[in-house]
Amino acid sequence: MNTMRWLMVVVGALAVTGCASSPKKELLERTSSYVVYDLPSQQVMDAAEKELSERGYSLLPSTDPLFLHTPWKVRGNHDVFTDWSRVYVEGRKLADGRLVVRAYRMAVNVHARTQLLPGFSSSSESSPEDKPNTTPTVLLATEPVLGRYSTRPAIRRDLELEWAIMERVNPDFAGRVKQQVDVYLTQSAR
Repeated sequence: MNTMRWLMVVVGALAVTGCASSPKKELLERTSSYVVYDLPSQQVMDAAEKELSERGYSLLPSTDPLFLHTPWKVRGNHDVFTDWSRVYVEGRKLADGRLVVRAYRMAVNVHARTQLLPGFSSSSESSPEDKPNTTPTVLLATEPVLGRYSTRPAIRRDLELEWAIMERVNPDFAGRVKQQVDVYLTQSAR
């Protein structure tokens, strides 16, 4: 099979499986990266907090009201492969008082039980064998321990989360943006 045919098969497979980003989704997310909020900053950060909560993330304490960050969220089977991810959302105040929101996602893939279990300090002088079922039943994700075949942590801008925050803060504006993107895509397809 020649190279051009092979490339067409790969692109077709990506499009069918949904791995290729749709032009509409890409335009919407890029648009949200240019949004500047003329709203109270706490209202925007509350919307970001609700969006993170719906995605299954909890928040770590922060002294800055314009900075949200999450602990590691672990998905996958620890025997084979786990995907660790955490999210940072930062609000930046501009000189004119408006707010810009930037979201980032840090991800790392950890393979085959490289996650070391955290050590638990004893709260009493008795051993766990003396009192059964006294150890925690939930693994708390602290930091991934990277093994030989793990990926390096990568931090990337999360435009999809920025769009979701904007859509939550102002659904009317998001609807108008969707209409404009649809018009643009239909005109460019001609």
